[in-house]
Amino acid sequence: MSKSLINLAKKYEEEGDLVSAIEVLTKALQAKPNDLFIQLELGNLCALNKQFVDAVGYFRISYMAFKDNLDIRNALCFSLSELGNDYQMQSQFSLAESCFEEAIQYEKNNWTYYYNLANAKDKLQKKNDAYQCYQKALGLNDQDADLWNNLGNVERELGFLDKAVESYERALSINPLLFHAYLHLAHQKQHMCDWQGIDQLFQKICSIVNTNPEALISPFAFISNPFSSSQEQMVCANQWTQNHYKAQSFEKGRWERKNKIRIGYLSSDFKLHPLYFLIRDVIKYHSRDFFDIYAYDASPNENTNERTTLINLFDHYRDISSTNDKSAVTLINHDEIDILVDLTGYTNNSRAFIAPQLKNTITINWLGYPGTMGFTREKSLYEFILADDFIIPESDEKYYAESILRLPFAYQPNIENRSQSIHKNRQDYGIPSDAFVYCVFNQSFKITEFIFKAWLTLLHKYPKSILWLTHSNKWASDQLKSYAEKHGIKSERIIFATRVPNEEHIARHALADVYLDTLPYNAHTSASDALSMNLPIVTLKGKTFPSRVAGSLLHSLNLDELITEDIESYIQCASKLTEDSAYRQDLIQRLKEAKSTSPNFQPHLFVKTLESIYQRLI
Repeated sequence: MSKSLINLAKKYEEEGDLVSAIEVLTKALQAKPNDLFIQLELGNLCALNKQFVDAVGYFRISYMAFKDNLDIRNALCFSLSELGNDYQMQSQFSLAESCFEEAIQYEKNNWTYYYNLANAKDKLQKKNDAYQCYQKALGLNDQDADLWNNLGNVERELGFLDKAVESYERALSINPLLFHAYLHLAHQKQHMCDWQGIDQLFQKICSIVNTNPEALISPFAFISNPFSSSQEQMVCANQWTQNHYKAQSFEKGRWERKNKIRIGYLSSDFKLHPLYFLIRDVIKYHSRDFFDIYAYDASPNENTNERTTLINLFDHYRDISSTNDKSAVTLINHDEIDILVDLTGYTNNSRAFIAPQLKNTITINWLGYPGTMGFTREKSLYEFILADDFIIPESDEKYYAESILRLPFAYQPNIENRSQSIHKNRQDYGIPSDAFVYCVFNQSFKITEFIFKAWLTLLHKYPKSILWLTHSNKWASDQLKSYAEKHGIKSERIIFATRVPNEEHIARHALADVYLDTLPYNAHTSASDALSMNLPIVTLKGKTFPSRVAGSLLHSLNLDELITEDIESYIQCASKLTEDSAYRQDLIQRLKEAKSTSPNFQPHLFVKTLESIYQRLI
């Protein structure tokens, strides 16, 4: 009987009917379960039919019997590799990791197994292990550009910024058409405040966006490019969306009305993150008479009070951190969410491609990503973006895929009672007691040579002034001090603030006199930190979303004289605040009074308007 089944299977295989061939051979194996020939043939057929789970099982049994057979070993490794790649595509990274680890047991000198294992470990947040695996892969092949690029990515995550830059440069020397490596290189140089040759890099990246639609240029890194326009930022978002999201769009319906509107908040940042200090009280003050509030949490697990507090504010909590997009879509559809608000967008650990798959849910882009999410080939990835008239003037609507939902005040909320009492003095932070303190607590990648020169102009102009910056990394601090020295400013006049608990960080703003903003990426949450402590901000208004956030907050507080249009008026505004203490104190008093009634600093007022927008959508 087995022989006839084997012959029949062979016939089906020759006819190209692999499914029938596998069914027949499976019956033959049931009749002769120890027949290794049938096991091996089933492995081959399953591999041909891309049934790699079954193929691995059959080849594994065959290999245990014939450990010296290289063909069987190679077939097993091939199937493990293909299966690992499939798991990787499905975001099942632990299973992918197991596949590549097993393949390496059989074939220790295959660089691609170490490379793919490193990619899986990277996704599992095992950064040190990923780094080691990339190094092993390089020991076997140092001529692959993608390998160098991905090594640079994990070096960046581990804080080895100088090594990351070298890895990106090596990747580009091997393959100058690896376009996203230019972006990674430029962004790390931004973080390090290494401005040598950076303008040429910025311009090249803009050229790539305009001429190479298949280039994988990350929208989040691109928006900090000072040469990029709102139009180019939309083009970049469109390309990213269309390169990563291939599913067909469909006509959306609406869920049947329930007693309460179901609002889902999706984020990878429900943790100790700037988002917490914006969104916590929005969740807290939502009216439970009219709304049910759901969390869809894609955040890495973290044991902090902020995470615990935030999660406990939601009515319903869903952990999707280890769930792939397809399963997350099923869960959200099962919950019949009326409106899903994405608070992460195209920032780290994005889950942006859940939204367009939701069949009856309105989708909104808000807070996390300061820009458009772009178009799929047929429609906007998200239906709406929540903004305000200052952030997105009507004339700029054409640069957004989404329809604009406009708040009548700044789009950025804040938690209440943000201000903190200061228990330290300037000397505790190494600041002279009689200095005029210009403060900038933005991340280093936001500091451009253009804006830093303006700060040095102020230091030249006012010899008793100092610049108080965030210590982001040792390279940035060293570069900024060196640049200042070369331009006639003693490096000791630039003081770096080290990381401290958030309460202390907020409180120490009180020791500064003026906050100087950055361009083209403004202070966002950092602007709220400063304003909460009544510290005036001087901002230079740009033409893109991220360059108008501080201005949006100031405009909402009726402090438009702090919003400048060019670098000369920026310096002039800061100079007036430096020289005229009465003027500065008057501004501070106006700031205090404005905050007392501002929805941006009174979250219960903010939420009422937000809820009215939600209700109009349903």
